Amino acid sequence: MSNKIKSLIIEQPLHKENSIVNIAKNFTENTICYVLITCKKPKGAETMQVDLFFEGDKTLAAHLITSAQGVIDN
Repeated sequence: MSNKIKSLIIEQPLHKENSIVNIAKNFTENTICYVLITCKKPKGAETMQVDLFFEGDKTLAAHLITSAQGVIDN
């Protein structure tokens, strides 16, 4: 397991109420697509459940994921 993943294991769970408020702030009547990626704390040495949900056009959702990767890398 990489050091980056090991350090994530000790992170505290998100505050669901705050997260929902933050997500809702970004939805407007002009929103046409969104992607939500979540993960749970690892249960084993290298097992982490990752879930992805999107609504809208598949091609646009893929573009959002690719664009987000660029933001994270910078």
